[in-house]
Amino acid sequence: MPQSGKLLAWIEPHGGDEVLAAYVGGAAPTRQPATRRCASPGEGRQWVEQEAAVLGLPVEWVAC
Repeated sequence: MPQSGKLLAWIEPHGGDEVLAAYVGGAAPTRQPATRRCASPGEGRQWVEQEAAVLGLPVEWVAC
């Protein structure tokens, strides 16, 4: 079911070559973000975009 709002997402370095991709709903910025360790920034972006598609929400990328 589509929700209103957007996902706030970011990617940050996480030791070695890994990155940590994260997102939180814009309507609930104080909630702990969903996170996933990824092998590259591209993989992290793909994961966030897939999650957003399932939720029916756009993504706003923010600096970490």
